[in-house]
Amino acid sequence: MKIVAIADAHALAHVSRLLEVAKVLRTRGHKIVFAGEGKYLEVAGRDGFSTRRLPYVSVEQVVRAVRSQRLWQLYPKAQISEYLDAEQRFLEEVRPDLVLIDNRPTARTSAERLGIRTAALLNVHMSNYRRTPFFSVTNLPGLQHVPGLEQLDRIENAIECTMYDRLVMRGLNQIRHELGLKRLHAYEHEEGELTLLTDVPEFNPVRMLPAHAHFIGPLTWHNDLPAPRCLTQLESGKPVVYLSLGSEGLEDLLSHLDLFARDGFQVVVATGTPVTMDTRALPPGVFLEQYVNTDALLPHCDLVCCHGGNGTLYQALGFGVPVVVVATHQEQAYGGKRIRRLGLGSTMMLNEVRQRGFARVLRELRVVLADPAYRSRAVEFSAHLRRWNGAQTAANLIERHINAPDRH
Repeated sequence: MKIVAIADAHALAHVSRLLEVAKVLRTRGHKIVFAGEGKYLEVAGRDGFSTRRLPYVSVEQVVRAVRSQRLWQLYPKAQISEYLDAEQRFLEEVRPDLVLIDNRPTARTSAERLGIRTAALLNVHMSNYRRTPFFSVTNLPGLQHVPGLEQLDRIENAIECTMYDRLVMRGLNQIRHELGLKRLHAYEHEEGELTLLTDVPEFNPVRMLPAHAHFIGPLTWHNDLPAPRCLTQLESGKPVVYLSLGSEGLEDLLSHLDLFARDGFQVVVATGTPVTMDTRALPPGVFLEQYVNTDALLPHCDLVCCHGGNGTLYQALGFGVPVVVVATHQEQAYGGKRIRRLGLGSTMMLNEVRQRGFARVLRELRVVLADPAYRSRAVEFSAHLRRWNGAQTAANLIERHINAPDRH
C-alpha cells in the first residue's frame, strides 16, 4: 500500500511521531512518502523516506499566533485555500491508499475531497474528547478534591471547543461547505476517519471515545544517533540536566548556560538547529547537541527541563526522570500543568522567567532535585508507559483501516 504522511514539519514531534509509525509500516512492505513544510522534514529524509515540500503556515506566523493567543491568525481562509490546492494536486499525483496526518488540519479536507482514506495522530488535549480543559481548575494546586469541579471542567471544555471552532476553524469550515463536505466541529479537523491518540489515559484522560478513536500510547523518537560524546565527560556526583529547547525554541535560556554550571549542574542541551555557538567558550559541564539520542542520554539524567511538549515529557517519564517545564504558550503549559498536578515536576511560563529572572528556573530545578518524591513518582509513572507499544499498535490499526470494506 502507498501512504502519504503529512505533518506540520515546523515541530519535530509531529514528524518524529509519523516517522516511528512509518518505520514499522515500511518493514511490512508499505511505501511511505512524507510531505509538509518546515525544517524538520529533513529528519524523515535522513531515515530514507522520500519527502515533498508543501506550502503551509510559516513558523513565525504560528509562534506569533500561539504565544499571543490570537489563534484566529493561524489559518486565514485565503491562505488555507492555497494550501488545499497544493495538497490536492500532490495527492492526485501520488494517489495514495491512505493519508496519515499529524497537526495539519487542511490535510483531512484535501483527502476527503479526493475520496482518500485518512488516519491521524494527535494528543488528547488537541481533541474534543479531553476530560481536562486547557484552563482547568483541577490543575490548580490545592483544588483537586473540591466537589463539583468536574462539572466546571465540562463547561469550560465546551466553551474552549466552541471558541476554537468559531475563531480558528471558521475559514476551513466555510471552504468545506463550498466543497460540499460535512461541517466539522473544533478539533475534528485534526482527526481522521481513524484517530490515534498518542497519550496514556493516566496522563491525559478522556470523557469518552467514539469507535474510530483509540489510545495507542506515546510515540517518542527512537533515532540511531550515536550516544552523546559528553557521556564520557560527565562528573559523578554532579546532577545532570537534559535541556530540550523545543521546536519553537527556548533560546532565551542559552544565554544563561553559565549559571547552570555555577549552580553545580551539568547540562546537555538539544538545540534542534545546527549549533552555531563556539563550543570552546562553553562553561565546564555544558554540552550542546543539535539532536540527541535520548535513549542513550536519559538514563544518566537527574532532571529534564523542557518546553512541555508531549514528546519530551513522555521521553523523560519513560525513564522515570522528573521534569521542570518552561512553557512558551498555552498548549505547552497544558503539559506542564499535568506534570505539576501528578507530582512529576514543576512548571512555569517563559514570560514569568523573563520578568523574574533565570534564577526562577534554577530554583525550581533545585526544589525538584532535592525532593526524592518527584523521582519516585516519575519512576512509578513510567510503568504506565511500558504497557504500550505505540508504533506497532498504530501500524496494526492503520492496516486494518486500509483493508476495511470500501465505505462507498
